[in-house]
Amino acid sequence: MAVSNHREIERKFLVRGDGWRAMVDGEPVVMRAGYLSVRPEATIRVRLENADAVLTIKGKPVDADGRERPEFNLPIPPDEARAILASPMIEGGVVRKTRWPVRVGASRFVVDEFEHPRPGLLLAEIELQARDAGFERPDWLGEEVTSDWSYSNSSLAREA
Repeated sequence: MAVSNHREIERKFLVRGDGWRAMVDGEPVVMRAGYLSVRPEATIRVRLENADAVLTIKGKPVDADGRERPEFNLPIPPDEARAILASPMIEGGVVRKTRWPVRVGASRFVVDEFEHPRPGLLLAEIELQARDAGFERPDWLGEEVTSDWSYSNSSLAREA
C-alpha cells in the first residue's frame, strides 16, 4: 500500500517495447481506482491495491512541470473502497491496471499496464526524493509525460 510523507515528487514516461519485463523485481499489484473529486486544487481518489485499499488526496502541483505536489494516503477498509467504486459518487469510470515493480540499477520504477480505459497503455513512474535527483534511464523509457495531464489517472478515469 502507498506510504505518504505528505509530498510526492514523481516523473512519468511512456514505455517503449517489452524490455522492462525482464527487469520486474517483485509481485505485481492489481489496482482499481476511481475519483470522488477532480479539481485543480485537489483530487480525491479511492484505490484498491490487491487486498488493501487507500483514500488519497493529492494537492495542486507546486511547480510548473507538475513533478511535485502534496499527497496524503489514508488506509480504508477494502469493503468500503469497493462500495465507493461501485457508487455514483465516482467521477467518470474506474481505472483498471496492473502495477509492476521494476528495478534499473539503484533506480526503482513502477510500470503501469492499463486494462481500462486504454488497454495496452504502458506508463513508467519513478518517485524521487528531490526534484533534481538523478536516476538511470533504461532504453525502454520513452517520452516524458509528467506535465501532460491527458496521461494522469484522473484524466484517464474520465475516459472510462
